[in-house]
Amino acid sequence: MIDADTVADWLKSHPDFFQGREDLLCQMQLEHACGTAESLLTYQLQRLRHQVADQEERYQQLLANARDNEKRLRRIERLLINLLETETAEELVTVLSERLREDFQLPYLRFWSYTNLNSLQRASEELQQQQQALLNQQQACCLSLEEDTAEILGLEDLDAQSAAICLLSHTRPLGLMVLAHPDPLHFRYHQDTLFVEYLGSIVSRLLAKDRRGFATQQALG
Repeated sequence: MIDADTVADWLKSHPDFFQGREDLLCQMQLEHACGTAESLLTYQLQRLRHQVADQEERYQQLLANARDNEKRLRRIERLLINLLETETAEELVTVLSERLREDFQLPYLRFWSYTNLNSLQRASEELQQQQQALLNQQQACCLSLEEDTAEILGLEDLDAQSAAICLLSHTRPLGLMVLAHPDPLHFRYHQDTLFVEYLGSIVSRLLAKDRRGFATQQALG
């Protein structure tokens, strides 16, 4: 006697068995929890429609992601052009703050200087150590802001709940850049860190350039 498993195995090895025997398929009844299909053909058609719908949804999601990435790239390009046009540290901070707020919906920006950067707030040696301890030997990281962390970053007077911080350096540490947001979950993905690191590398070189100009002015004075 042939059992069901034997029949199933034979059909798997002969997938063309039902070709020319479609009437047999229509007579077969299939009970399942996926709907009210009356035959195997109907059930297969339903499965195929679901698969097509899933593929269409994935395709539309890919298109949406591509459009978002293009818009993000355009915003980053505009931001970098604006930063390159600045001439002083004060102007750089102003332009960066405006662009982050308007183009990236990042309302809070703080800078701390670890050296003689003109117009930037200087961090004490103790504060520098506390801030760099938050980085845990990384160039940049994302943080959930507790009361003590917010105070270390100079955000205690704001409603910021999460932050991304980046060590600014060019041959030596220059300072710390702090981006903050009211949403506690806003900074949580690795891509946020990559963006901050990329931005920090550009800002570091522009600030180092301003610092050299400031030192030259002091020497001439």
